[in-house]
Amino acid sequence: MRPSARIAALIELSEQIEESIAIGGAPADILVGNYFRARRYAGSKDRRAISEMAYGVLRQRELLLWTLGETGAEPTARNLILSYLGLNEPEALFLFSEESGYAPAGLSIEETALVTRLKALDVSCAPGEIMENLPVWARAGFEERYGRCWPEAARSLNKAAPVDLRLNLLKCKKDAHERFHSPQLEIENTGLSPIGLRSRKNIALGNIDAYKRGLLEVQDEAAQLASLLVDAKPGMQVIDLCAGAGGKSLTVSGQMANKGQLYAFDVSVRRLNDCRKRAQRAGVRNIQVTQLPASGERRAEQLSMLRGQGDRVYVDVPCSGTGTWRRSPDQRWRQTNESLAELNALQLGLLREAAELVSEGGRLLYMTCSVLPAENEAIVAGFLDKAPGWRLLDYKKVWAEVIGSAAPDTLANMPDALQLSPETHGTDGFFVSIFARD
Repeated sequence: MRPSARIAALIELSEQIEESIAIGGAPADILVGNYFRARRYAGSKDRRAISEMAYGVLRQRELLLWTLGETGAEPTARNLILSYLGLNEPEALFLFSEESGYAPAGLSIEETALVTRLKALDVSCAPGEIMENLPVWARAGFEERYGRCWPEAARSLNKAAPVDLRLNLLKCKKDAHERFHSPQLEIENTGLSPIGLRSRKNIALGNIDAYKRGLLEVQDEAAQLASLLVDAKPGMQVIDLCAGAGGKSLTVSGQMANKGQLYAFDVSVRRLNDCRKRAQRAGVRNIQVTQLPASGERRAEQLSMLRGQGDRVYVDVPCSGTGTWRRSPDQRWRQTNESLAELNALQLGLLREAAELVSEGGRLLYMTCSVLPAENEAIVAGFLDKAPGWRLLDYKKVWAEVIGSAAPDTLANMPDALQLSPETHGTDGFFVSIFARD
């Protein structure tokens, strides 16, 4: 594709992403994948270039919207692209005048005037949260978590995340890292997870034989660590109440050596279908995948059979996803203060529901991929306040028993709970708390 055709594709893709953000539709990664599946003619370099620009727009979206507001322009996808190119690749603006059937439409008189106003705008005058691409609803939570360092924390979430992989312990030995090291793909060991690998480059997983054979799985290092802290052992009954596509379930099954029973529940049929496919590729045989209603009597009836039966019960609750903004930058604009409050109520309800499934002497784990205290420590405190007999275990002690290395320091304001964050730990933002009964 010519550079001008890439810009035209970028505008088209950005229009789809903006529409989806407005209506709470599919996330950007799904839209990008669907876009290129419908355009098989686009080569790998074209796909990579267009995708990187589309995500670049999302990683500067607050600033781009601010520039349009300051210049009196409508916040359309095309105007966002004009602002993005003006800030990052001003020479690409000349491609709009290229005479080609695949180039974007030429600049109108109004757009030419907009480009002129954008060039004269001093973006250094933008407020701090705008510069760091932090939406208004998340500002208070970032200040509570990071204090004066919130700009650095927010900035770290604007960088592209590495590709993290995990050894499948059902098919690999725990020390099998070196066989997958690759200078070409810059694959090396992760810093904290004993079963993790990391690549600084994008990887075409479909071309990697070890992935197709189920030797490797894609999983962020933080999620690997959370899964290991479940401390599941062979023969146990383990319950994953919000399994999604099964990433943690597959890791936990590896801990269990395919022995015992792992129940993977979720409300999404699509995600559970993905879980089944991944489990088959990974060689997982001790998993029972079941769809649950979102609420109501049928959900209660299905879970009643497991009440008090789980040696380990963990719940990675639906959350704002602030800790995954490096991978899903569009998640920033899919929440409000009101929707966050609704999530908090759901999170506390799921934790209480999960607690009813834990056996005597068992453990309960609460997890989120968020860095916001309102979704993490506040939920834990709310649970403990009305759950006599439950207490937090020190994550460092569990870490020493299960992982065997020195545990990292936590950013949580509860010293027994683990809060990971990109700028401190090099992982996604992730929270894990481990409960036991007195």
